Amino acid sequence: MPAREAEQRKAEDTVASEVAPTGPEAAQSEFSAEGALPAVASAAVAAPTASEQAFGNKEEATANLDKGMHVHAGQYKTTCESVGKPEKWKDHYRLGHTEAKGWVQPYERYKVNLEWQLQKSTSASKSVQDFIKGTTICDYRTAGVAHDMDTVRKELGDKKFDKLFGSANSHEDSAIPAAQRLVISPGLYTTPLVDNMRAIAKAADDREKPTEAPKAPVQEARVEEKPKQEAELDQDPLVVAQELGMQQADRELV
Repeated sequence: MPAREAEQRKAEDTVASEVAPTGPEAAQSEFSAEGALPAVASAAVAAPTASEQAFGNKEEATANLDKGMHVHAGQYKTTCESVGKPEKWKDHYRLGHTEAKGWVQPYERYKVNLEWQLQKSTSASKSVQDFIKGTTICDYRTAGVAHDMDTVRKELGDKKFDKLFGSANSHEDSAIPAAQRLVISPGLYTTPLVDNMRAIAKAADDREKPTEAPKAPVQEARVEEKPKQEAELDQDPLVVAQELGMQQADRELV
């Protein structure tokens, strides 16, 4: 019965192939004599694709364009182009730019040292905070100067800071010396800026303190009256005698 035996062998082979382990299980079965194999994770966590990474970074980069201080103008320009926002970049931004109100922009004065001047009748405290919030394109030195100024602002308080360095109150603002009005410039990075601003504040405090010393009470000079007897002794003896003679003559006539 060769045909039946052939069919039986074929059936056995089919069953064996269905129950035989494959993959890691087969390898474990084959090398069971060598010891247990380490467990293999059933499913790997799918890593984000390149397109997903690019899309996520693009959203974050686009959001960052509208805030903070950007210390590399060229990098800011490249980011604008890479996220599809080339209109956010202007060539004159290379000289420095801020969206904060109240500043004279460097390119408006054709300054190549990234210097911002505070406009008249403008709050210095608000302008510094807005400069840091951005969007501002500057260099790392300018960013450091802005942060130093904000440190002094926090110490003095907005009201006093404005009174010293730039105020929205025109009357108060007109009393601020021109050399004292707020300027953000990388040239201030190497100066003791914080100490200088503190010294200005201290000098202002000293001027406001009363300087007049209390006046001593005025004492009235007293002139003591001499006793009547002493007054008579002080008179000229000749005059006294004459007066006595006149008094005696008057009595005789009576």
